[in-house]
Amino acid sequence: MKKLLCLSCIAVLCAFASGCARETDYTEYISELRYDVFIYSGDSDEIKVYCSERESPYAADGVKGEMENFTEVYATFGKSYENVTVEINDESGEMSYLTVKNCWYLSFSGGRYETDTLAAKFSLGGQSCEYTLISVLSDGVMDGASALGCVMEYDGDIFSGMTTNGIFCGEIYIRLLYDEKCYYYVGVCDRSGNIKAYLADSETGRIIAEHSSTA
Repeated sequence: MKKLLCLSCIAVLCAFASGCARETDYTEYISELRYDVFIYSGDSDEIKVYCSERESPYAADGVKGEMENFTEVYATFGKSYENVTVEINDESGEMSYLTVKNCWYLSFSGGRYETDTLAAKFSLGGQSCEYTLISVLSDGVMDGASALGCVMEYDGDIFSGMTTNGIFCGEIYIRLLYDEKCYYYVGVCDRSGNIKAYLADSETGRIIAEHSSTA
């Protein structure tokens, strides 16, 4: 049943704009795609690595820019440290402490991780420590393009209303989320910066919630 649903969503995605002058491939307008999340949780330490492709510069203006790989690292430790650095593959840097979120943070351009596990090496106040993070993806989780197809099947009017002569006048954000299980955030941004967002179950494609925000 899940496979049939995914195939149905992909079919909608590929042939959605049949009423337009020419067919529209909406995946060409994805300006952010978070394709994986890696997690470590044990003892009093928690680490999350978000892996994405996104436009640079990043702007909610309804226009897709040049894409690049982008990685974000969030880390919480049971002990306090004056400084923390992290190294993932060939990328490394000193982390900043986010008081509002009560965690250490680092982001950098680059890095493409398509594995089940990810090694993150930390220097915690001068002491070295390595963690193995596990991908949240499982066999039942659809990819971002399939999630987009499910949203288009649920609310096709917003896509057709922003499409003229096969040109989509907007950009699309797709973010894999994890909270005990995987979900997808799919946001549709118009040229004025207004965003219609949907939360989809990553296995069934069912739309759980939707929200609109204005620029």
